Amino acid sequence: MHGFLEVYYRAGDPTTKDGYRLRKADLKFSGDISPHLRWRVTFDASKVLTVTKTATEIGDTVALSDAAIDQRTRILQDAALTLAVNHTTSIDVGQQLVPLSLEGTISTANVETIERSMFIVERSRAVGLGDIRDIGVSANGTWADVVEYHAGVFNETGESQGTTDPNDQKAFIGRLVVHPSMLQGFQIGGSGGFQGGPPAARRERLGTEVQYRDSWLTLRGETMAARDAQLRRFGWYTLAAVRPTAALQLVARYDAWDRDRTHEVSIVDAFERQIVVGGSYLIDGTAARFVANVVRQTFPNVQNAGNGTFLLVAFEASW
Repeated sequence: MHGFLEVYYRAGDPTTKDGYRLRKADLKFSGDISPHLRWRVTFDASKVLTVTKTATEIGDTVALSDAAIDQRTRILQDAALTLAVNHTTSIDVGQQLVPLSLEGTISTANVETIERSMFIVERSRAVGLGDIRDIGVSANGTWADVVEYHAGVFNETGESQGTTDPNDQKAFIGRLVVHPSMLQGFQIGGSGGFQGGPPAARRERLGTEVQYRDSWLTLRGETMAARDAQLRRFGWYTLAAVRPTAALQLVARYDAWDRDRTHEVSIVDAFERQIVVGGSYLIDGTAARFVANVVRQTFPNVQNAGNGTFLLVAFEASW
């Protein structure tokens, strides 16, 4: 059994109220069924169920005609079996992280900032572009200790987590990374996804990634483009993190995110920039840490709409 808990306080953000948030409360259970077969089930107890309501007009009165739970807000995260084909290749079956973006595959306990990059976190339009789950089958492995690959077939690109596929189309999602043997700590690669079918069901994803990481320095950059029917989105970020001691980490990130490339009306669809600076400190050399981030947020194409600087302070612990 493993767990992770994150509680943070947000202050000064003009787009939301100040306050505490239970950001994560993960519990992971896993074990061996046989020498080649493992199981895992993960829950996020911090999630709050969201109900989607449909209204209809009856005469001059608006009435509730239907209500359904958004399956993506259920606490169940991973529920999968892993079959080890050999020492370099495995197959995952069940609900799992889709192999999209580098930061989207990093565990929350190891992300350098309190919030992930905007193309992953911001989910007001369609679904996020990383750190998302769906039901399917994937193959994962390495070749010659140089090429890392992840490829799978899923119901959707994250929209159908916890439920059945709403259509006949399937999403093909993959990630390929090269780790050059002559450049230790360096990797370069990309990820993408495609789901065909009628225009309303069409999904496209394409991302690039590059990273250098050693014991004291992390340099990383990513881009991610997406198309959901007629909605087009694009985001990118660069990040640098320095670890002068084993307990202390300092970080800076520049983040740009256009959640709707065809509209610039309000913060719902506007292009956004964030500059994040901060640091984290491991408490008593354990897996618990205190994190503080200062975020400068701007919407350059929409006047007087959410621009400001705010503070995030978090306490995290994993076990």
